[in-house]
Amino acid sequence: MNKVITIGATIMISLSLAACGSKNNSNSNNRTTSTKASPKYHKLGDTVKVGKVAYTLKSVEVTNERNEFEDNQPKYVIKVIYHVKNNSDKELPIGTDLNAYGPNNNKLKSYPVNDTTLDSIAAGKEADVTTGFGSDKLGAFELQFSPLVSTEKPVKFRVKVKENNSTNSSSTQDNTVSNQQTTDTSQSINYSNKTQPEINESKSATVSSNTQSSTSIPSDYYNEDAYKDTYKANLTPEQRYAWDSEQAERGAQQDRELGLEP
Repeated sequence: MNKVITIGATIMISLSLAACGSKNNSNSNNRTTSTKASPKYHKLGDTVKVGKVAYTLKSVEVTNERNEFEDNQPKYVIKVIYHVKNNSDKELPIGTDLNAYGPNNNKLKSYPVNDTTLDSIAAGKEADVTTGFGSDKLGAFELQFSPLVSTEKPVKFRVKVKENNSTNSSSTQDNTVSNQQTTDTSQSINYSNKTQPEINESKSATVSSNTQSSTSIPSDYYNEDAYKDTYKANLTPEQRYAWDSEQAERGAQQDRELGLEP
């Protein structure tokens, strides 16, 4: 009789342990399926936050814009437009918060295009940013966004760029004569459909204008060693000068508003 009771108890304990194990495995599977990892790469049009800053990648395309006064003349120029929303309580620099890597995983150098953005936005504000990069190849590009001063990991976007990725407005202008377009940091001229004398005259006028503007930039801005290991290392002398001038004017404006200017 005791032997029968012992055998019965052993069977009941075994069944109980099996049921508990099955329940634990079920809970473990539920936890595994309910946890969804964030994607390694985001795509065009996505909005992703880095800390209190939200980035939206709006467009990435090949542009025909060229700055003939740039020493670096890559085969392709990639124009990037993205949107930044500053949800922090501090002023946020924009235009220096993007790093680009080409199809060979090499870091791309910035290239001045029309409307290049190098500015800052106040707390709670937002803005579109335009920037450019030079590349010798087309294919899959990796874009990494992160505020200039941030301990957060950058968010990564991956986009494929082809030679026919230009927008309609850009392709329409390919067969027409473009007027000279000048911004604070870049100049771009389209000489298509012009005669040789007209081209020479346009170039002469542009060189004269550029020489005059270059002489107004202090020589310190051309000292690459002084900007090594800083966020201005990849900027042109014109962009560095424009950035410092903007900040100086912003500070002077605040002094005037507070009545501190002598």
